[in-house]
Amino acid sequence: MIFLRSLLFNIQFYLGTSILVTICLPCLLFPREVVIFVNKIWCSIMTKGMKWWLNTEIKVIGQIPSKKRVVIYAIKHQSAWETVFCTHLFSMPSIVLKKALIFLPVIGLYFLRAGAIPITRDQGLNALRKMGRNAKKAVKENRSMMIFPQGTRVKPGISSKEKPYLPGVFFLYSQAKVPVIPVAHNAGLLWPKNSFFKYPNRLRSKSVTIQILPEIKPGLSKQEFLTKLENIIETASNKLITLEK
Repeated sequence: MIFLRSLLFNIQFYLGTSILVTICLPCLLFPREVVIFVNKIWCSIMTKGMKWWLNTEIKVIGQIPSKKRVVIYAIKHQSAWETVFCTHLFSMPSIVLKKALIFLPVIGLYFLRAGAIPITRDQGLNALRKMGRNAKKAVKENRSMMIFPQGTRVKPGISSKEKPYLPGVFFLYSQAKVPVIPVAHNAGLLWPKNSFFKYPNRLRSKSVTIQILPEIKPGLSKQEFLTKLENIIETASNKLITLEK
């Protein structure tokens, strides 16, 4: 049953994505709001796919900030799920991602048009400076941002000591000078990294739960900020995972 459910969902996800982004290519010529609308359609289709094939819904805890506010969403990274659904939930923020993703066929064009902030990890300080310039530009254009503080997908239950929070999130915070909204979830239980299989049986509540946590105001030192962010996200994420056992 897990194989069949996973197969049907994956067909809808990959085939549906390919068809939608191809049909909607002309939308890239229009304002960013049109790309946001395409993303809304895509996420709506995928949410229905989760319900149909995986019998799984999405539960949101906490208050989503107003679209008028400019913030940085610092999101726990466990799976591909949050890359898809958080962009819709938070009204298409400019996502910080590795530059290689910009060169993906077709999809990369959507990332660029949506205002993504690409980084080249091996460029060190130069990459951070460029990210800082892009962050300031996003703030001027009233665009929120989205970043995965650990820089990679981390299996649920893996300690942040093994996969630490990287300084890039602090650099973004210090340059943008806007509040950071920590976000926790348990999507890695359903949708593991690089896995064909999806595991709805691991979610006792039959829901992927995403929790929007209290914001962190601008002005903290690097150590204060990273410690606070890590404690908030890890505590909440571990609790969401434990509740499903």
